[in-house]
Amino acid sequence: MQSCEISGDSTDDPLSSGLRRKRQPRIVVIGAGLAGLSAAKALLESGFTDVTILEATDRIGGRVQSVKLGHATFELGATWIHGSHGNPVYHLAEDNGLLEETTDGERSVGRISLYSKNGVAYHLTNNGQRIPKDVVEEFSDLYNEVESCESSSHSMDEVSLSEFGEWTEIPGAHHIIPCGFIKIVEILARSIPESVIQLRKPVKCIHWNQSVSKEIERVADHNSDLPEEDKGSNVFVECEDCEFIPADHVIVTVSLGVLKKRHESLFHPRLPEEKVMAIEKLGINTTDKIFLEFEEPFWSSECNSIQFVWEDEAESESLTYPEELWYKKICSFDVLYPPERYGHVLSGWICGEEALIMEKCDDETVAETCTEMLRKFTGNPNIPKPRRILRSSWGSNPNFRGSYSYTQVGSSGADVEKLAKPLPYAESSKTTPMQVMFSGEATHRKYYSTTHGAVLSGQREAAHLIEMYQDLLQCRS
Repeated sequence: MQSCEISGDSTDDPLSSGLRRKRQPRIVVIGAGLAGLSAAKALLESGFTDVTILEATDRIGGRVQSVKLGHATFELGATWIHGSHGNPVYHLAEDNGLLEETTDGERSVGRISLYSKNGVAYHLTNNGQRIPKDVVEEFSDLYNEVESCESSSHSMDEVSLSEFGEWTEIPGAHHIIPCGFIKIVEILARSIPESVIQLRKPVKCIHWNQSVSKEIERVADHNSDLPEEDKGSNVFVECEDCEFIPADHVIVTVSLGVLKKRHESLFHPRLPEEKVMAIEKLGINTTDKIFLEFEEPFWSSECNSIQFVWEDEAESESLTYPEELWYKKICSFDVLYPPERYGHVLSGWICGEEALIMEKCDDETVAETCTEMLRKFTGNPNIPKPRRILRSSWGSNPNFRGSYSYTQVGSSGADVEKLAKPLPYAESSKTTPMQVMFSGEATHRKYYSTTHGAVLSGQREAAHLIEMYQDLLQCRS
């Protein structure tokens, strides 16, 4: 074991104050989703020892939420590994044997869906008629390309056409993880000591940039539990339980939806106007899933999807359905396959404002409404109500406020980079750089909205700190 003296008392050196204490930097990660866990894992493996993860909820995983019912695992959040070549999530799954039981139907090189690869999609109208196959083929490719559920937007009118190609697809097949996407979360977390992760620890405010905020000093003076050296910290994380946690660097991994709702109160001093504008310009909306489990299938063995096509509807020109007609935004129900694994389950999708209305309804209402839809479109009035319903509610959850981000009209990839830019800005401050850093899927210019974008963004911020403290880490090694 080797150590070395780190000298230098110049206050112009932004690293000097922390290193003179002969201690490692204190790093606080806000959020225990894929981005936060990836950042913490990389930091700990590189030799950092003072790392804390603050998670507002009672679980890790963020927008990954696998629910086990009987022998089956259902994904309320992230479902697909998008592409394989160079995808860190794919490699984690492959290296740990998570894809060994994947069926052909759970791998896809085209439109991703959880149904049998060799099955048939039934396109049905609200008059109970099936649209002929040749008619479907004329519009299906275009329809699948611009589905608003894929962008988690209320409608495709909200998605920037000029920036539509900003998102980059990783080559290779798409995969699901039969035993649950949560296994990726567990793999990332297993090298992180339990003491590092604090659950049920919501953050109220991040006090940063001591050079321009005397509030931090006042906070410190009133907190007698703080060691003297901590009272000079550049950042304090104020938790909802009134605890103040000193830090040298904070990595913020909360969703874009939370930033939109809380950025004014979450940061003190407030964020620079450039970053606020990026938060406001970029888009995030809600995409929810509805799982319906039936005693027996009412669909034929060849059917892998029931697609809803509304005909002769006066409301079709409107971007928003009346609240009582929220169910018209459900675009389809996929048959989960294989039935030996999932049972007789349909998986539906709904997005936008109608998803938020659905979230306000109780399970009984949603199950009954979906059953009536299925009866109407199939022309079969004898379809029974499902014996069980499971659904997500990402939009109304205050810890997420949406499913994933997209480039909204008026935004660009440059706004993604502005969102990711650490504070204080290096060109305008001589204080410790990278006091507040930003991670999460919405901060990755090429891979926003994806799990691999979240993982890579966490690794990116960790790499910045590893480079910043490389001399210290080498001395400690």
